[in-house]
Amino acid sequence: MKKIVKYIVVCILILRQNENAFSQPTTIVQKRIISFYNCENFYDTIDQKNIIDEEFTPNSTKAYNSRLFQLKRQQIAKTIFELGKQEEQDGISLMGLVEIENKIVLEALVKDPLIQKYHYQIIHFDSKDYRGIDVALLYHPEHFKPYQYKPISLSIKNHQTDFPTRDILYVKGQLDQEWIHILVNHWPSRRGGSRDSEKRRFWASEVARNFIDSLQNSDRGAKILMMGDFNDNPTDASLLNIPLKNPFYELFKKGYGSLAFNDQWNLFDQILMSESLFAPENTLSYYKSVIYNKNNRAELHGRYRGYPKRTWSGDQYNAGYSDHFPVSIILKLKIAENPLK
Repeated sequence: MKKIVKYIVVCILILRQNENAFSQPTTIVQKRIISFYNCENFYDTIDQKNIIDEEFTPNSTKAYNSRLFQLKRQQIAKTIFELGKQEEQDGISLMGLVEIENKIVLEALVKDPLIQKYHYQIIHFDSKDYRGIDVALLYHPEHFKPYQYKPISLSIKNHQTDFPTRDILYVKGQLDQEWIHILVNHWPSRRGGSRDSEKRRFWASEVARNFIDSLQNSDRGAKILMMGDFNDNPTDASLLNIPLKNPFYELFKKGYGSLAFNDQWNLFDQILMSESLFAPENTLSYYKSVIYNKNNRAELHGRYRGYPKRTWSGDQYNAGYSDHFPVSIILKLKIAENPLK
């Protein structure tokens, strides 16, 4: 009898040990795609008052009509679709866009049949840029929940006058229940030469730096993503002024770029991140950075072989995508699951 009781007790203990082992949470690693794209003059066909957009109207030398607008929209939608397929994923989580005219073109974009199923949502404000081009953020509603968003105005001092340019778009929200701060940028161009115009971009970097400092002073572990077309390379003073890590720095040092000019590669399109996103033990952490320069995005022949295949060559429609390659970072997301649930 004692042997039977002892046997039963041992069996119960073994069952409890196995139950505890099976009930331990397991960690599943997923990926999240964060992308940025300069769309190269994504305008509607309407001549708007108080902005210089006449070049992109039906009566212009480009003869920019609804057919060409639809082709432009389809090319951008195709780019977003392909970016969302990286790392065998299905859709981007966040995407910064610049050189978009207004919310009208964004609403047409997210309704494109190729990406409509993702139900991408839009965050956008009209800026004071003289060409009427703005910055925006698209987000996947199943991955990201916005909490706060606002434009940060840039008024660039230029020879005693204000030089209106694109705002910085600030968005705070939860990416898979992790609080994150996002800054979407399109800094002043190199018009007039890189040296003469660099003070305008450095001023933009000062505005961004001060804002980031305020976030980090409130929360030293704040998770921050800063993306944009900065019109400067990772090694330029304006980007070195930003207190974030830049995973595109090493890519540029190795000779990679997102756009080319006079046979020289530049990497103006970048995504910078706070130190907290590089800690592999965290729920969200950096995995890799990508310049999406697939062959269908590049010129395949001629003098500009390898350059981004742009939409226009002067006033001639070139059937391309943009004069910039899009860029992405891939984040790893750790999800704890209980197998008994």
